[in-house]
Amino acid sequence: MKTREEIYSQEGASLLHIITTYHALTYEQVIRSFRKKPDTISHLIQNLLKQGRIYYDPDKNLLLDRPEAADEANAGIIAAYWVMLDFEKAVVYHTSGEFPVTINFFSNAEEYEIIYVPEGKEFLLNRILAKQKTDANRLVIVSTPDQARELHIPHVLAFCTVASDGTVSYYQKGGDHS
Repeated sequence: MKTREEIYSQEGASLLHIITTYHALTYEQVIRSFRKKPDTISHLIQNLLKQGRIYYDPDKNLLLDRPEAADEANAGIIAAYWVMLDFEKAVVYHTSGEFPVTINFFSNAEEYEIIYVPEGKEFLLNRILAKQKTDANRLVIVSTPDQARELHIPHVLAFCTVASDGTVSYYQKGGDHS
């Protein structure tokens, strides 16, 4: 039988790994990453904050790997993490991506790439992604469904928008809600 310390240390290590991988996530995102044990994770967060191993910005509601990460918080990573949380039950592994991919994750023997497209960067991402070879399913975050019409990226499973509360809406190429 595992001791309480062994259980907490494993969850604590997972929590630290998530925060150090993505640098800045909302408090709710971190809690939702451990959906089955929100109270336990909340206590772990408080302990890690007291120990100075993670940081919290109350103005932005962000958990951080270092204090200055609040100023460097990446809206694309936060939006992409919300998208990945929609697949949470099936996610086997996830990590931050290398530009232009924001997050990579694996689910049920499938590979996924979440790509965040800031307004005005459609041409650049079209050029970069058209040349990349991949079999990954791509989920592309856009500001509006109309922005998807400007994108010509191979292997797109869906386009999506992410609201500030973390609600994700998925769209097909034509901008129709799916």
